[in-house]
Amino acid sequence: MPNLTNLLRKVRRNPILPLRLRCNVDSIYAYQNPGRAEDTPEGELFNDKRDLDIVQKLGLVPGDTRPAIDLFDRLLEKVPTAKGVCGYETVTSETWQGCARACGGNYEKGHALGLKAIIPPRDSGEKARVKGASAAEVLAAGSLRIRPHHLMCMTCFHGGKETLAPIQEDNLFEAIEAIRKNPDIPVTLIPGCCMICTPCSLFNPKTGLCIGGKSMGLRDQKKDLDVLQKLGLKYGDTLPARQLYERLYARIPSTRDVCAYGDGEVRGYEWRACGGPEGNAGYPKARAAKLGIRG
Repeated sequence: MPNLTNLLRKVRRNPILPLRLRCNVDSIYAYQNPGRAEDTPEGELFNDKRDLDIVQKLGLVPGDTRPAIDLFDRLLEKVPTAKGVCGYETVTSETWQGCARACGGNYEKGHALGLKAIIPPRDSGEKARVKGASAAEVLAAGSLRIRPHHLMCMTCFHGGKETLAPIQEDNLFEAIEAIRKNPDIPVTLIPGCCMICTPCSLFNPKTGLCIGGKSMGLRDQKKDLDVLQKLGLKYGDTLPARQLYERLYARIPSTRDVCAYGDGEVRGYEWRACGGPEGNAGYPKARAAKLGIRG
């Protein structure tokens, strides 16, 4: 238990701490075998089966490494109960008695609390202060600094609606308003989190990184690079918003082309398709409305 308490403390301090899943196996994955020092008392066979059961349910293999927040997010989604993993409905022999705590409900109670019980959420008061300050900054800015795929997120947020309103979680509304008020405002394309991100629950103000689970950061970077490639641009390029959106809408008619990888196929847990395999229905509506940009 002291090791688990220490691990939890480290994860809470650093939600993107890399965690490597190791377990004892007989196969070609034996290169990562951790040995028996941390086995629990139920026996080698039980320890081996429990570990492989968990890895299988997570859709991973021994030796896989992920940021802590990704692993715990996946665990909560894929393993709702300890029953059948840490203990069995029928005890077939002394070897397979399982963990005495398996049916006590502790795991299920922790599972019900969700990710926030493991990794505390961002302080709501701090978020509100950042939202107010960053929203005002975007609306007053003489130029915008935006990561490439957020041009598409702004389009989906607009969705062809006649009336828009700000939300707590980001500055998409404010960026759209800044462009609608000044269609020729310079927009510089930047890597990583941008002025839209800072109020988000998943933005870490200490590191300036998005700590969204389910490997959001990987997908976001790929979307950024795909947008740059399709537009023939690079990080640091600056264009008037009107020209940038004209190019975006001419070359990317659907979110399927970027957010669903062009074919809509989800090849792994980390590579989910944002907006669905056929594309977000709001994107073409906002594209037809030219994001409300006049002229």
